[in-house]
Amino acid sequence: MLEHTDNDSPQANEENVSEQTSNPAPESETTASETSEDLPQKEEVNTETVEETPTNESKSEATEASEEDSENPTQETVEIEQFEAMELKELCDFFAEKLKTESVQHLKTTIEPLVKIFNRKLSEETAKQKEAFLAEGGNPDAFYFNPSVKKEFNELFRRYKSDRGTYYRSLEEKQQKNLAYRLELIEELKGLINVEQSINTTYNQFKDLQKRWKESGQVPRMEANNIWKTYHHHVGHFYDFLHLNRELRELDFKFNLEEKLKICEKAEALTSMEDISKAFRHLQTLHKKWKDELGPVDKEHSEQVWDRFSAATKVIHDKRRYFIKNQEEVFEANLLKKQSILAQITDLLAKDISTKTNIHQLTKTYDGLRESFFAVGKVPAKKRDDLWAEFKKTAKIFRKKRSQYYKQLKRIFAENIAKRKELIEQVEVLKTQTNFKEITPKIIALQKEWKNTFPVSRKDDGELWAKFRGACNEYFELIDSSKNKASNEEQEHYKQKNELLSTLKKALETKDDSFEIDIVVSKWNSIGRVPNNKSKIEHEFNRIVEKAYKSSGLSKAEITQKSYQNRLDGMRGNDDFIRKEIHSLNRRIEEIKQEVIQLETNLQFFGKNQEKNPIVIKVKTDIAKHQERLDELVEKKRLTKQLNKN
Repeated sequence: MLEHTDNDSPQANEENVSEQTSNPAPESETTASETSEDLPQKEEVNTETVEETPTNESKSEATEASEEDSENPTQETVEIEQFEAMELKELCDFFAEKLKTESVQHLKTTIEPLVKIFNRKLSEETAKQKEAFLAEGGNPDAFYFNPSVKKEFNELFRRYKSDRGTYYRSLEEKQQKNLAYRLELIEELKGLINVEQSINTTYNQFKDLQKRWKESGQVPRMEANNIWKTYHHHVGHFYDFLHLNRELRELDFKFNLEEKLKICEKAEALTSMEDISKAFRHLQTLHKKWKDELGPVDKEHSEQVWDRFSAATKVIHDKRRYFIKNQEEVFEANLLKKQSILAQITDLLAKDISTKTNIHQLTKTYDGLRESFFAVGKVPAKKRDDLWAEFKKTAKIFRKKRSQYYKQLKRIFAENIAKRKELIEQVEVLKTQTNFKEITPKIIALQKEWKNTFPVSRKDDGELWAKFRGACNEYFELIDSSKNKASNEEQEHYKQKNELLSTLKKALETKDDSFEIDIVVSKWNSIGRVPNNKSKIEHEFNRIVEKAYKSSGLSKAEITQKSYQNRLDGMRGNDDFIRKEIHSLNRRIEEIKQEVIQLETNLQFFGKNQEKNPIVIKVKTDIAKHQERLDELVEKKRLTKQLNKN
């Protein structure tokens, strides 16, 4: 059996845990019976992390360090700001609600400032009532002021103290039961030694016992360290006795090593945390997990992993000692940080908030500075009230500016909503009219005007837009219905043109020279328009006519001129086709103009003596071609516009 177990590590006291645990004691010599399968472990104890249990109400303050110190200081400050804005009755109702909905052991950081502010507000109200009483000629000795809210608040406070006492008495009883249960587990652990059964069965019983130990809960603080040492002493003896096979034992050691390395990483991350009190609380949790939830690791890594954890622990404890020893210096540094943040908030609030300002980004920046202000930590007591008053002043300015912005925005919303409702009414009037040529531009103008009615609230925007879009859609659906509804006359026109197109195709296939193309085109244009959904026949006819012109021997220019003239003749009486053609010509004219401008700009890069330069010659040739094409398009536009006049 090994003489040295994981319980032979040095004992750490509450103040110098870092120094002691960073330098573990050397292992003692082993007996001759020690084999390579024996793996003694070294596990150090950090007594600062053991459970803390009060034995009565007078000891409750000690336990609050582990239970209530985890309260967010930012939240505490926020609640103080909230309390300042409450009346006495509201504070009382808030107290009652907290007692009803939250655990009593977590209320200290909320109730203490609540009581302080309530008493101050009550004193202020009492002074105010007394002043009014004396102003009316009352006798100072006869003044009496005892509002019902005071009695109600006192009753809630008595209930709070009573519930706290009950909770901590119950907690003590529970911890005593946990202590007894852990002692039973230790006896059960002793009983696993020298049991006549398979190794795997004994090992599984041991793992189940470890699980129950972990889940057993806190024990009284005075007993926590001794019970832990006793447990790990027998764990060491169990490993010595068991002589686990290498595979099973190494799996257990590997798991413990991985978990302890994770703890080391977390502890090292805590060393850079600015809030040393918060870092210290997290460190206690890590030490508790190291002690109560994890077993030993192999001898090769035992000292190394513990030294790493101890080093991080020492850094945090050194920072904590420095903080405790130099609180005033730390507080002064915190004061400078908070004053710097307040200056940034002041600069931020100096900016005007208009409708173009990204109010959400401004609010986000303010909230970030506000959280940074709360996260800094305490400041000197003599400066605390002035600093807090200055912060409340900035908060008040921010709320006021934000309120003014939203009031202004609300007014703009109302104006734009009125404009949109008016536009909807106009569309409702126009949507049933069938004079499409006159009404369509009006509808389009109303749609453009709608785009200038921003901003509005998201709710109203969706609702009003649905109505406006619905009315516009009804109008355009009416147009589509009118266009797609072919009359009997248009159907007859389509039938005649289809027959004429078939005759023309047949004549081209048989090369019938007696077939006059111009006569066919004239007859085609005289027939009249076809339904809109049958308009493709026009493109087919134009394609066949151009093919016929080519067969007759006309030049490309002559074909183009004749084809376009035929196209114009086919557009007569069709305002939609004429309008689309003019729009297309305008677009193409503008494109060619831009190309000519670009080419002329390119010429400016060449000197006056570059006339024979091939690039210059090519650019000038392109300009001439573009100009020729431009003249053609302008002529086509002129001819197309004449159709409206005829």
